[in-house]
Amino acid sequence: MLRFTAGFLYCCCMRRTLLLLITGLLPFHTLLAQTTRDIRFRDEPPGQRIQHYYVNSVKDERTDTSSIGVLKAGVFNKKEIAVNLEHGAAAAIGSYIQKNYKQDTASSAADLRITDLQIKQLPGGIRSKTELSLTIAFFINGTKLTEYKGRGEVQTMGDMFKHIEDMVRQSLQNSLQEFDTWWGANKLLYAPDAPVTLHVEIDPAPKDPNQLGYSRSRPLTANDFLGKPDDMSRAAAATAGAIGIKYASTIENGRISVQVVITPFFDKLNSWYLDKHRDNAKVLAHEQRHFDIAAIKACELADTMRSRKLTKSNYFGELELIAAKKQQETNDLQAQYDAETRHGMNSSAQEKWNKLLLDMLAKLTCYK
Repeated sequence: MLRFTAGFLYCCCMRRTLLLLITGLLPFHTLLAQTTRDIRFRDEPPGQRIQHYYVNSVKDERTDTSSIGVLKAGVFNKKEIAVNLEHGAAAAIGSYIQKNYKQDTASSAADLRITDLQIKQLPGGIRSKTELSLTIAFFINGTKLTEYKGRGEVQTMGDMFKHIEDMVRQSLQNSLQEFDTWWGANKLLYAPDAPVTLHVEIDPAPKDPNQLGYSRSRPLTANDFLGKPDDMSRAAAATAGAIGIKYASTIENGRISVQVVITPFFDKLNSWYLDKHRDNAKVLAHEQRHFDIAAIKACELADTMRSRKLTKSNYFGELELIAAKKQQETNDLQAQYDAETRHGMNSSAQEKWNKLLLDMLAKLTCYK
């Protein structure tokens, strides 16, 4: 609504005087000078198509939706013309898309938000020069995915309104087609059930020099135990180890790929050995079996992960759950091993466990 500054207008007719009080913000001459021009979109040739989404709604989020700008025309550019799209920007763009583009309503529903649409008349000579800016954001399921910004400029002595319609329509077409291409290539990434390709490998070579990777051809030695012995412990040695897991994900050609690297390792600095038992082969053999258990469980972990079908919405939580469960199984098996062998002091039980674990290792393909 236009508003005007206080002033008085006197009109004399048939010796009658009419007093009219006008209030507001703009000079009264603006009321006389400014008119409004609505621009109607021209129809496109048949065959225009949006393949990977359809336009569910169009919303104008600009602060001022009453026009897209004001042009000056007439003698000495004194006449101001407010320019708008017919029935408003949102209605005009929505109607244009529905009328001119074939759309598949079985595809993704996209909401378009107009965040910027304005024309500016730039200083010029005889030829009128006008600049257009248009920004449209695309939302799917309430999430803003991307936005496209279009700009145009025209300088002409002809019908300026025709050129404005051309610029708006061309910028809109570019945005619709660019999003169609982008969404077609990336829509799987935003679907909650998008499949995930999983690659799992065992890396036997930790990067930390104080960690020893597992190898069948390289058993533990007493010199690998570099930690300070626990004087309060009754054990002859202690093995510290873990199963390291690293995750990485990549996106290529609109698909998610997850890489998992599993590394069972022996922690040298936190494993210790009493000097008086360094020549005791049975003690060393007992500690080696602890390391074997970690290696076996790491291999099981890799196989379990590979067997799962993962999607975008569950893959990380699912992998973490598998890892936590396998870690608990490892801890339980380590405790059972120590309890039954009495930390290696029960020779018959130790021999039983030696055979069991070596048989399990022989069936694995994870290690050389």
